[in-house]
Order: sequence, then C-alpha cells, then structure tokens
Amino acid sequence: MLARTPALLVDVTVMRRNIDEMAQRSAAAGMSLWPHAKTHKCAPIGRLQLAAGASGLTVATLDEAFYFAGNGVADLLVAYPLVGGWREAAVEELAARVRLRMVVESHDVFSAVRRVAARVRKQIEVFWEVDSGAGRLGTPPGAATVSAIAACGQDSWTPLAGLLTFPGHAYRAPDDDRLRAIAGDEITALTTTADLLAQAQHPVSELSIGSTPTLRFLAPQTDRYGWQARPGVYVFNDATQVALGAARIEQCALSVAATVLAKPQPDRIILDAGSKALGADRSSERVPGFGLVAGHPELTVAGLYEQHAIVHSDTPIDLKVGERVRVIPNHACAAVNLHPRLYLMGDDDEGDAEGDTWQIGARGPG
Repeated sequence: MLARTPALLVDVTVMRRNIDEMAQRSAAAGMSLWPHAKTHKCAPIGRLQLAAGASGLTVATLDEAFYFAGNGVADLLVAYPLVGGWREAAVEELAARVRLRMVVESHDVFSAVRRVAARVRKQIEVFWEVDSGAGRLGTPPGAATVSAIAACGQDSWTPLAGLLTFPGHAYRAPDDDRLRAIAGDEITALTTTADLLAQAQHPVSELSIGSTPTLRFLAPQTDRYGWQARPGVYVFNDATQVALGAARIEQCALSVAATVLAKPQPDRIILDAGSKALGADRSSERVPGFGLVAGHPELTVAGLYEQHAIVHSDTPIDLKVGERVRVIPNHACAAVNLHPRLYLMGDDDEGDAEGDTWQIGARGPG
C-alpha cells in the first residue's frame, strides 16, 4: 500500500496497451510516430514508445530536451520557438549531442536556428508551423505561409524538412462531427500549403499532425508526402479524452490516489487531492467536473481548492473517512507536471513501495 496520498499512479499494463495501439494505428495510417513526451516527462516511458516503433520524441521545452537527450534519446523534435539568447545557447549545446529538429513560424525564429546550426556546423532540420485553426502559433495555410517561407531563403545548415500543425482547438469541439472536421482541416491546411510550396520551388517532404482527439478520425494518407503524428496524451489518456470519445475509462492509465478527509454530508465528501495534485484544467465543455473517480461513476469532482477536492453525488456516498479512491485527472500532462514521481501499479496492485517508482524529469514551466 502507498504510505501517503495524494500520489500519482500509473497502471503499466494499460499504458503499454495504449502505446502499442497507437503505434499500430499510426503505422496503419502510413504515419511515423513522434509522441509528445511533455505528457509523461519520464525516460522509461519514452524508451517504451521508441521500442514500440516511434521514430523519435517531441518535446515542448529545452529542459525536456536535455532530460531525454541525457537518457539516451537520439532524435528530438523541439516544438517551441527559438526566441531569446539563453534558448540559442541551450540549443547550441543540444545540437551537438542529438539529431535535432526545430519548429519555426517566423523569419526571426528561422534565422535564430540558422545561427545556431552555423556555429555548431551541424545540420538542424526545420518544420514550419501552420495554423490550422487553433489560433496559437503558425502562419495561415496557403499563400501566406508560402510567402513567409520564401522570404527566409534557403540554407544548407537548416533544410526545410516539412510543415507542422497543432489542432489545439479540437478540445473545444462540442461533438464528434466538429472533431472530425478539425481533423480534416489539419490535413487540408498542410497538403494545400505543401502543394503551393512545391510550385514555388520550396518543396517539403514531411507533414506533421497531432493531437490525441483527432487522430482517431485519420484515414491512410496520400503518398505524396511523408506523414508524421505527434499525439501525447494517448500514453495515459485522461478524463478529457473520455469526454471527447477518444478513450474509454478502462484505457486511462494515470490516476491520483486520494484519501477521504471528511464527509460533511451523506452526499458530499472531501478528498486530499486538490488542484496541486490533479491540476485545475477544464479545457472541454464536455468534461463534467475536475476528474473521474475510478469505480465510482456516481461521484462528481465538483470543485477544487489547492489541497482539497469537493466531491458530490445525487445519492448517499458509500465511502468512509480514511478510505482511498483513485481520481483520473482531466489533463494528464498538467497532473504529471505537479508530481515528482509515478508509482507503478498493475491489475492487482494499487501502487506499492518507494522502489516501484519512475522519476518524472524536467518538471516546471520551462
């Protein structure tokens, strides 16, 4: 039994199944797999993904990049703009150690990658980000992206390997029809832009798409380009993926062990896992609360304080003070970033001794 709660648990059996299923799905769709490791920040999990057939790992921060490089991962895609002298210095060190791919979305960022590549005298492949609707980073698909890329010119140190997009607005989709449309928009945004780039003598060979919710709608892709997928949350799944229909609750490998602290009313209990254990993310309107209590569909995590979760039910709750439950967080990535370690569990185990853990690396905001 765990000595204390809250604690972050991973069901290794379920996680391995998720890893294998995504590897098979990506291969069937003709896509290479570059899982986004910001979800788990854990070297043993990254190695499992690579062993299952992933071509490399995607990271969001340079801390993550150094962590995985230091744990033997040789191929990394850094999906974050290279802005700031400290980032250039870090990438210069990193580029000397691994095969590095960088995402850019402007002339300034492209120029920064070129400076680094020229200094280390090592090629860094570049992916240009196209905004397919998320409204975050990237240039509009089509002619606007072609013009922006053409203005950057060409350089042997930083070949333009491909285009990349992130459909983050999929999490706001109210239903499956909208999710399916967003998945189609990803493909259209990249293929339309890539075709125009070829006409303008700036051809690309790879197109990179991603997000766990949209990948289930993808059919085998055209062979005009190499296709790359960058899902992240699939390795664990979470309450949001269940709400979006991208996973079933039995496919959720990650949970937070929590203890019932109090029972103020027959239909209300208080858990010791608040926002600092679960995260406070509600990125989809389809999510009913702040997590799912495993084995207790009648319970709703209705509110969070920093160290407390307020759990309601329409009927009297059959749990006593001191009993433990597992809460599947809304957003696996956010929950992982709050904990120092993962406690391993299997079908017959709810987490065990201190030795049965994996450390979570590169935690923090950057």
